[in-house]
Amino acid sequence: MPSGKVHDWVTIGTALGAIPLTGMYLPPETRPLAWLAIASYAFSGIWLSSDLDVDSSAYRRWGPLRVLWYPYQKLVPHRSWISHGLGVGPILRVVYLVGVLLLLIFGLNWVLARVGLALQVDPHSWLLHATDWVFTYQREVWALLIGLVAGGAVHSLLDFAHTRLKRWF
Repeated sequence: MPSGKVHDWVTIGTALGAIPLTGMYLPPETRPLAWLAIASYAFSGIWLSSDLDVDSSAYRRWGPLRVLWYPYQKLVPHRSWISHGLGVGPILRVVYLVGVLLLLIFGLNWVLARVGLALQVDPHSWLLHATDWVFTYQREVWALLIGLVAGGAVHSLLDFAHTRLKRWF
């Protein structure tokens, strides 16, 4: 399996290489969507790496916030279809991260309500506005999803190719 540095360099190199290509080959009105996809690709490869299920450079990169990924590490076996699946892995990591953050926000709101310092946020209306945003900005959401899935796919394909080459030689 390639090291974390190799994964990072491949992710950064391919993302940086894609930027001038979008400027040369895409019409100006679609470039912001492509750049959004490239940014989410880099984020997926660097911060939402498939190796968050083990104590890796990607896991340590989260610093004190890596505690958010501890349950994920315990629940997801390393190199399983959940963590290294070409489409499934990155989407599940995003869903997991959003779910954990929502639990923390709602938990904080609940604790503050018990103390009398409740945030003036109705969780149900906030979630409805978030879903409205998804339907209003469908092209942007697709660009984000494509980038997230591609960033995870490159990691998994690199692992797969490395394993195959080791077995072959």
